[in-house]
Amino acid sequence: MCDACVPFADLTEDQLNDQIDRISATFVGLPLVVGAPMVMGPEYWLEVARHQVEVGVRICCEPIKDYRPGTSIDKDSAAGVWVYRDGVEGVEDPRDRIKRLAREQHEEYLAEVERRRGKKEGGRR
Repeated sequence: MCDACVPFADLTEDQLNDQIDRISATFVGLPLVVGAPMVMGPEYWLEVARHQVEVGVRICCEPIKDYRPGTSIDKDSAAGVWVYRDGVEGVEDPRDRIKRLAREQHEEYLAEVERRRGKKEGGRR
């Protein structure tokens, strides 16, 4: 246990609820997941978070972003958003990062195929 962590027996009700809220956000507010975690309902995820606090999980570092739940059932806002605490704008959206990484991986694959073709043709001369 790190110095910033509080043993379960010493947690105040506010500290316990804060830990539960922080941990539950890691389930309900997953990037790129729209609605799937809500199948079980938010109460389930709060109980999972409480269980994790009881078994020793603590969030003791200062987070750099917060989850803000969705405000409607519209598909574009139902999942909520992650907001950076320092107001940083322009952080790469997870969807864009996945597309970029897939594109880079495909380009690396094609480059390796070309490299191997060049080796194979070079050996036959």
